[in-house]
Amino acid sequence: MTKEKLWKVISTEKGFSGDWINVDLDRIELPDKKEITFEAVKFERNGAGIAARNKEGKYILVKNYRYINDFESWEIPAGTIPPDSEPSECIVEELKEEAGCEVSKNDLKYLGYYFPSIGSSNQEFHCFTAENVKQVTDDFDRNEIIETGWFSKDEILKMISDGVIKDGFSITLLLRSIFTGR
Repeated sequence: MTKEKLWKVISTEKGFSGDWINVDLDRIELPDKKEITFEAVKFERNGAGIAARNKEGKYILVKNYRYINDFESWEIPAGTIPPDSEPSECIVEELKEEAGCEVSKNDLKYLGYYFPSIGSSNQEFHCFTAENVKQVTDDFDRNEIIETGWFSKDEILKMISDGVIKDGFSITLLLRSIFTGR
């Protein structure tokens, strides 16, 4: 049995089509039969991120420069999931590429996904935690990452409180990991 949609898409016009995102102008019929035009951001790829801890319980973070916002930020290792790839495969690769770290599949836990901009985009962020993460190299993507560092729970909470960690994906996943113990 199909559930009737409350908002019905009457038509869609492409506002912009790119490699990473598309913006659709959807003509919508609301439950009261009123029609509106809605701008919807459609992502071609979803994201995956990880709150990764070593044996001492410290989290690995990577420092990025975000040109769009013109700031440097400490963040969790994360990336977009390539076509025909599983979120877990993506995050293992991102952890190695961005932080020089490896994790056993047995120490990787999937927490589910969420919508970072629900109501305006379709993008999903897939969330992982891991224990016993090992830094195996200091060779990481220097075009993308400025530096890496290991931080305790208290240091991370202070960095969030002080606005050093500004990324919503990082804040969400780190707080979830710290307060649930996962």
